[in-house]
Amino acid sequence: MNLQIAQDNTLKAGAQRQTRSKWLGYSIACYVWTIVPLLTVFFATLTVVMTPVAIVLDKRRNLLHRIASGWARSIVKCNPWWTFEIHGTENLPPKDLPVVYVANHQSQADILTVFLLNRQFRWLAKDSLFKVPFLGWAMRAVGYVPVKRGDRHSAVECFRKSREHLDRGTSMLFFPEGTRSRDGALQTFKNGAFRLASEAQCAIVPITLEGANDLLPKGSIIPAVATVRMTIHPMISSPGKSEEELMAAARNSIGSALGK
Repeated sequence: MNLQIAQDNTLKAGAQRQTRSKWLGYSIACYVWTIVPLLTVFFATLTVVMTPVAIVLDKRRNLLHRIASGWARSIVKCNPWWTFEIHGTENLPPKDLPVVYVANHQSQADILTVFLLNRQFRWLAKDSLFKVPFLGWAMRAVGYVPVKRGDRHSAVECFRKSREHLDRGTSMLFFPEGTRSRDGALQTFKNGAFRLASEAQCAIVPITLEGANDLLPKGSIIPAVATVRMTIHPMISSPGKSEEELMAAARNSIGSALGK
C-alpha cells in the first residue's frame, strides 16, 4: 500500500514538473515573440529612414549593415536564456578584405549568431523573407541578396549580385546546405558559394555553428535554454583550387568542430 502511494506521488510530481516546464516554455515563447517583432520593427524602420543618407554618403551601405548588427545584438541581450560563445576570432580576416563566409545551417537563429562577428557582409537569404513587412524592406535596403529555390534565373541573378558585392570590397555569407538541418548533422553542400570564391579569387572562411538547433529547433516556435558555439576556422585560399576542392576543404573544417 505504501509502495503504491509512493509510486503515485512520484508520477504526480513528474506530471507537475512537466506542466511547469511546459508553461515555462510558453512564457519564454511569449516574451521572445513579443520582443523580437518590436525590435525588428524599430531597427527596420531606422534602416529605412537612414537609407537616403547611406545612398549619398555610404555607397556600400555599411552603416545599414551596422544597424542590422545592432538588431541582432539587441535580440541576444534581451534573451537571458541564450548564451553565445565565439571561438577562433584570431582567424577572422582583416575588416577591409572581402571573403566568402560559409556556415552550416541549424536554426532560424543562425544569422543572429553570425551578426556577432562584427564584420561587414551581405548574405544570401530565401526570397520569402524579403516579402515580410519591415524586415524585408530593411533587408533590401542593406543589400542582402534574395534567392528563390529551384529558380535558375534567380540563381544567376543572386550570383551576379554577390559578385558585385565582392568586387566592391564587401564579403558575402552563405549557408551552403541551403536548408536547416533537423539533427545538426551536415547536409549536402551546394556549390554556389565555392564557385563564386573560385571565380572572384576570394578566400573562404568556414564557420561552424553548434547548438543553434537547440535554441530554436526546426518546426518549433518555442525557444529553449541553450548555448550556441560559433567557431571561426582558418581561411582557405582560392587560387589554384577548384570549386570542388574548396567545397571539400570547407566542409571538412566545419565538420571538424561538429565532431560529425
